[in-house]
Amino acid sequence: MKAFLKLGIVLALIIGISACKTNQSFLVENANSVLEMHKRVAILPFKVSFNEEYKAISRGGRGQSNWQEQERVAGLDLQKTTFNMLARRAEKKRLDFTVQDFLTTNKTLQSENIRFSELKSIDKGKLARILGVDAVIWGETEMQFSMRNFAGRNGMNTQLQLIDADSGVLVWQNQSFQDISNRMDSPQDLAVRAVQNLIGALPYKSQKK
Repeated sequence: MKAFLKLGIVLALIIGISACKTNQSFLVENANSVLEMHKRVAILPFKVSFNEEYKAISRGGRGQSNWQEQERVAGLDLQKTTFNMLARRAEKKRLDFTVQDFLTTNKTLQSENIRFSELKSIDKGKLARILGVDAVIWGETEMQFSMRNFAGRNGMNTQLQLIDADSGVLVWQNQSFQDISNRMDSPQDLAVRAVQNLIGALPYKSQKK
């Protein structure tokens, strides 16, 4: 996760009061019947962004194109991390689905000439069908930082969405805000903590023994 690690040093200047987490959860009404149909799930590359004030203080000579590349690579890093977390959880909790390998997902997207930068605007149900899975997980995370509002919240706001392939319906959505709590926190650390919380909150149930 070099893209995140390179940006971590600026957080030594921004120590928050506490590492609070907030969740705003949504679950579709008929979720259980939809979730039971999910036998294969894919995780898309994340959309990662850093607000302009954070970019300004972290710039260090980097141009706009370099920021875009940093965000792209960070999105791939988080996709891989989420895949590993969910695959382990599915095995440990005996969840009744498999997680498609992230490399397979990305190769399929590339073979369909779908750029990672276009994922946000493309119908996620359509993407799931292209990938040959029953559902996709889409994640977005943004660094929210302001020196002018130092008493406010500075950290990473991360959201996950679970979208059904057949209907294209948003089945579940949740978000977690990770405040900067100490000078050692990097954007990578904050985003990974948020993803870990959100993966644990996914509404899939264990198989009955």
